[in-house]
Amino acid sequence: MSSQTYIEETFGILTDDDLYLDSVLVRPPQIPDEGLQALRVWVPKFPLTKTSVITCARQEVHFYGAQRRVAHLVFDLRGTGESEGAMGDVNFDNDLHAIREWAKERFGPINLGFLGTPNTEYGRVNLWPLRPGSVMESYYYPAVSDEVIPPTLLYLATYGSFGRTDDIVCTRLAQAGYEVFGADPLRYLLHASSQDRLKPEDLWEDLKMLIQMLPAPPYIVGQPVAAGLALLWASRVPQVRGVIGIGRAQAGFAPGHIFHNNNPYTYLLSRYIQGISPRPAALVMLADHAMGGDEQEFTALFQSLQDPRRLEKMEKLSFAAFQALVEWIREPWD
Repeated sequence: MSSQTYIEETFGILTDDDLYLDSVLVRPPQIPDEGLQALRVWVPKFPLTKTSVITCARQEVHFYGAQRRVAHLVFDLRGTGESEGAMGDVNFDNDLHAIREWAKERFGPINLGFLGTPNTEYGRVNLWPLRPGSVMESYYYPAVSDEVIPPTLLYLATYGSFGRTDDIVCTRLAQAGYEVFGADPLRYLLHASSQDRLKPEDLWEDLKMLIQMLPAPPYIVGQPVAAGLALLWASRVPQVRGVIGIGRAQAGFAPGHIFHNNNPYTYLLSRYIQGISPRPAALVMLADHAMGGDEQEFTALFQSLQDPRRLEKMEKLSFAAFQALVEWIREPWD
């Protein structure tokens, strides 16, 4: 560890029911507590431990450092890793409450954000290896279906936020007959870029490896900013059967510590997405979402696509509309 890019503090956080959560604070060096502007908490999915996200915290602080004055906390949920508690105790609300109280006591009125939620109502959590140094957390929602091989759907949440809404959407899609594999793409991307910044070829190779572990070639859905990754993946990996990009897409390739994007054309989506055809692609612009996209971006993307293609503009995306889009990309276009 280089003290010039980040420092780490290890300690325990005491919950209201007297359990200690094993925790690591990753922070920029030479910035006192009162100089920090925000604290980001990487919440592990049960039963994963902080080891699945410590790389993410280090990557973020290593790159941004004093520029953002943001610290990152990683911790083990109760009963996992080095934290106290029994495996059967899943009262994780106590854990999150303890972290809020600890942050308030130590930092005062700091901007506090939780990246993710600790559990899923229906999904099963796995960690899949891709190439060396690259792993992906997967939240698997088994299909409620009589089909021998139900259709597989890869669902990419907004960067850093696979939350309760995503959990509900994935659960409902599974109940509608899809084998759903959810992911927070930011966690994957930070792991994948820990050795070197990513080129498009790296992303395509990772997806090819991932598809080998899926039960069937997938359809892909990307929420705002993850839409760019979904479209890029589909453009050069022919096993992808169709794709839906929701909200802003090109902005997803902006982080310079993740993507090899010195040349703005390297990740210019309009260079690639015509390669999605003859597989279907749908774009969705959301008017009431901060990252819902704008007319100029969607016009450029839609013009670059080839048929079968579809562009939808709506205030917000209801589940009924979402499901209709998924059914549309499943139509036999060949």
